[in-house]
Amino acid sequence: MDGSATPDRDAFLAFELALDERVSDAVHRERWGRLFLTPSAPLVWDANWLAIEAVGLSVDQIVAIGDDALGGEGFGHRTIGLLDEADGKRIGAEVEAEAARRPRWAVERTRYMRWRGGEVQLRAPSPGAREVPLGEIEDLRRAIVAEQATPRGISETAPLVDQLLELDRRYGEAGGDRWFVAPAAGEPLSACRLLRLGDVAQVEDVSTIAPARERGYAKATVLAALATARAEGAATIFLTAEAADWPQLFYARLGFETVGELTVLRRRP
Repeated sequence: MDGSATPDRDAFLAFELALDERVSDAVHRERWGRLFLTPSAPLVWDANWLAIEAVGLSVDQIVAIGDDALGGEGFGHRTIGLLDEADGKRIGAEVEAEAARRPRWAVERTRYMRWRGGEVQLRAPSPGAREVPLGEIEDLRRAIVAEQATPRGISETAPLVDQLLELDRRYGEAGGDRWFVAPAAGEPLSACRLLRLGDVAQVEDVSTIAPARERGYAKATVLAALATARAEGAATIFLTAEAADWPQLFYARLGFETVGELTVLRRRP
């Protein structure tokens, strides 16, 4: 890191990398960074990706590294995380400026958001949500994952859903199998998970099945996860959100504040 990123942002990125190290089938350390491989889940792009830790590389060099590392393993997609925040912004801007030269490449920006507290009232357990293990909400997770796969143009979702659920289980083993669902009674329609390593906790996988959106269910699950993390002594709580999407505004209303970004280069198969 070159010092431009905040300590919070770097700590949260390190949290995610530590979990990925535990969950991946294999991690290869290279002079440019790390290659995370999970051939047991070949359809999950974010389980087969490379993390560029070196700074100062050109776009062409990074693309070549991706072709060699992921292409060499037989993957058609490219998912490349640029871990240095300032260098990632530079590379992302260059890719966008040369879009005509690389029409298949897209730049994604993930925001790291730390919970600062605020006006929301936290009570554990939350009256609007309840805690369950993953095994109790497999049908809900399958439905949500299938909905999310549709925009990616994946016609046959069953294999992808199976692989993502297996990764759900692995992350549960690595960081805690803790899910919060809403409503508190009856059929679960919304869910999020709480991961934890040491005194840092992450709220992740916040999602609601399409017919039940805009009823306050997602808010109830997030507040339940926050209340539980606070009650159990987590010193820091964070989540991530796409910089180009609206949920970041929802999280800001719940007391989350952006502390940094991660730039990811993506090329579909």
